[in-house]
Amino acid sequence: MTLPLYPAPLKKGDTIGVVAPAGQLQDKTRFMRGIGILQEMGFRVKFPRNLWPGPEYLADSDDNRGYEFNRLFKDEEIKGLISMRGGYGCLRMLDKIDIALVSRNPKILVGFSDITILQNYLYEKTGLVSLHGPVVTSLGIATEETLVSLYDCLVNNKKYSIDSKKIEVLRDGPDISAPLIGGNLASLVTLLGTCYDFSWNSKIVFLEDINEPAYRIDRMLTQLKLAGKLDNIAGLVLGDFSMSTSRNTTEKLRYRETVWNRVLELCPDRQTPIWGNFPSGHCACNLTFPLGAVVKMERKQTRLLFQ
Repeated sequence: MTLPLYPAPLKKGDTIGVVAPAGQLQDKTRFMRGIGILQEMGFRVKFPRNLWPGPEYLADSDDNRGYEFNRLFKDEEIKGLISMRGGYGCLRMLDKIDIALVSRNPKILVGFSDITILQNYLYEKTGLVSLHGPVVTSLGIATEETLVSLYDCLVNNKKYSIDSKKIEVLRDGPDISAPLIGGNLASLVTLLGTCYDFSWNSKIVFLEDINEPAYRIDRMLTQLKLAGKLDNIAGLVLGDFSMSTSRNTTEKLRYRETVWNRVLELCPDRQTPIWGNFPSGHCACNLTFPLGAVVKMERKQTRLLFQ
């Protein structure tokens, strides 16, 4: 079992480095707005003056993105890292990461979407507990609850819990405690059959996605099932899975019900608790939580308690 490696929390005045392991910067205004929010929280922020020149859809070449990641982990001034954005690209630079360096210098790493490939890889290799939360370019459109959640996770290492009235219990089950892994569904599916795939056995798995037609969600979930990933999980927590392009409330509810029902079909073990509509990921309220930490699914309060 991987032992969790907890980085030190931040304090006001600490420097956060912006890392870009995935997609190219598309909106400089949103980026600078996010930088301003981090500064308003009381942090110094360090980022490259050229804002990542990036070939096509990537922030930079694979070698340069890997070099940047290693350099920020080595830089003693940098106390934590936050991702510039998600998109695509983490899968291409995992082999560039200095795992020994990360183990010697554990730091907070914040991100979601494609960044969860990187976060789960680091957890598997080093035990690093990272933060599944907003990226710089999403901070400017984040809800107040999202920003408060991010700040609390950055500066505290106390016990942390998320209990939201929005969470739906799709299948009841006993209270369970296990490490929490996972992230973006479309990103994690790309790891199947690669040397970067990792065990989901005896883990609580979080999955989320957005704007994917129901048949694509079905296809990805079915692929996970056929690959054996869902057979021995301890619990399953699902994010919003919304279609933001749809304005029809009935259509949205029907879509979500289709996803929930397919998940229940693919996880026939009646002892496995399954929750839906967890407020994190590609949704308006993207609450931050420690990915890789041991968490307890408490059925009575419908609460995740991070221990």
